Amino acid sequence: MVYVDGFNLYFGVLKERPATKWLDLQSFMDSLRINEEVKGIRYFTALVDPHKHTSPTRDRQKRYHQALSSCQRVEVIHGKYQLRGVNCRARCRETYEVPEEKKTDVGIAVRMISDVIDGLLDRLILISGDSDLEPAVAWIRTRYPAIKITVYIPQSPGDTTPRRNDTYRSMGVDAKPLPTGEIHRFQFPNTVELGSGRRVERPREWR
Repeated sequence: MVYVDGFNLYFGVLKERPATKWLDLQSFMDSLRINEEVKGIRYFTALVDPHKHTSPTRDRQKRYHQALSSCQRVEVIHGKYQLRGVNCRARCRETYEVPEEKKTDVGIAVRMISDVIDGLLDRLILISGDSDLEPAVAWIRTRYPAIKITVYIPQSPGDTTPRRNDTYRSMGVDAKPLPTGEIHRFQFPNTVELGSGRRVERPREWR
């Protein structure tokens, strides 16, 4: 079973590479050659700009989620974006609002543990560089040592920023950069058939 932190993947790999944003997660996961069947891919995300009446960014995101729905083994699980009040520490001292993603890390942690307890997997793959998920991975590693765990850290090939994987390695968990060198090969077609005559088009900005 694969658990994908959607925003971590986006900001770590896809944001600066628009032509890769139409990513077919199912074929990409299959390409990792883990020598086992990928039973399911749980993709955790949230719709951006929830307080705006119109948002081109949100519209493109919704199209992508529709494309993902065409994959039999991909489940899209939504958290939410909400506005949080922040006080400016500079001279103005004004209060302003910033969008903040909620529920993703907790959602991933709960779902991983639940799936393990329910006996749904023999191997767990986590795609995230979020250190908040380390306690959940440690819990699974301690109580279900027979389950093989791999953590892929989303980062672009040219990114030399150190990633926090020493903690995973100290648990005996394999942690390494997500292989993205061939990610451009695993894109949906420009038109994705959704069934019942419905289809969704790749955003022009992502071509």
